[in-house]
Amino acid sequence: MSHLSHSQEQAHEEERRPFAAQSSSPSSSPRHPRSPSSSPIYQAVDKSRPNANTTASDPAAYESDSDSETNIDSSSSSSPSRGQTTPLVQDTPSEETLSISEATGSHRNHHHHHHRPHRSPLRRRVTMLLATLSQIGLFIFFGALAGAVVKAPWVYPYSWHPICMGLYGFVATEAILILQPVEKGSQKRLARTIHGLVQILAMIFSLLGFTAIYVNKDLLGKEHFHTNHALFGCTTVFIFFLQVLFGCFVGYAPRSVLQWIGQARIVRIHRIAGYVSIALLWITLWLGVLTNWMVKNFDHSWIFALGLGMLAVGLVGQITPSRLVATRKTVRTVSP
Repeated sequence: MSHLSHSQEQAHEEERRPFAAQSSSPSSSPRHPRSPSSSPIYQAVDKSRPNANTTASDPAAYESDSDSETNIDSSSSSSPSRGQTTPLVQDTPSEETLSISEATGSHRNHHHHHHRPHRSPLRRRVTMLLATLSQIGLFIFFGALAGAVVKAPWVYPYSWHPICMGLYGFVATEAILILQPVEKGSQKRLARTIHGLVQILAMIFSLLGFTAIYVNKDLLGKEHFHTNHALFGCTTVFIFFLQVLFGCFVGYAPRSVLQWIGQARIVRIHRIAGYVSIALLWITLWLGVLTNWMVKNFDHSWIFALGLGMLAVGLVGQITPSRLVATRKTVRTVSP
């Protein structure tokens, strides 16, 4: 009887052992860290990667990575159990994040280097007003000069001198005024082409006017370049001739040559030389108003002064100082 009860107790103990093992707490079991290969992250990654022995013709080895990424995210979001060692996974941005950041950065760089803010409506109105003022002053001045030429008796070849020099001054000034109110790129290219052609025409008029007065003085046996008007006129024609040649180089030189020298520097020098040349031209024209021939044939210098004043205000008011000096480019740095 005792032997039977002892065997029954052993049978009951064997039946209770699996239930006790399942209901026992994790703290009662010995701590055995899992190997990295048993981690769910490694299992998900291993499942997403094709086997090294799998050939390229096996379509199952090149399945979509969406399921594996989902498994990795779900497994990594759960906290690891106590005593479990997880591998260190580097948090790298996704390709979509990189493409967005690169696109944003490139857009900022493009906006910073190539985009130029347009003029405000008030600035455009002021520019158009100044351009109109310049044109009115130009026509007043050369209208008075035309009246003096018509009133004066014809003397060959001297009479060609005020005519050609007047056309030279009118055309050269118009060539500069063409570039002032232009904003759009297509309009700028057209305006630069017209500017170059008109300046070549002005150079032809200046050479004809210079030849007329030089031949006239030779015929009369007079001395050359002994007045302020003659000295300024000779200097103006010489500088203008070099300026036109330099402008042809800027417009038609190979791009590689301009980039090697510095295209922005060359354009800036050409612009400054143009303003110096036009200033010398108008000083010479005003000295011509004060000559004996002009006083004798058209003694209304106030009309010339009015036209010259309007032209000076309109032309100088349209000059942008930032285009005459070199400025440092500031580079924006965006913190990651």
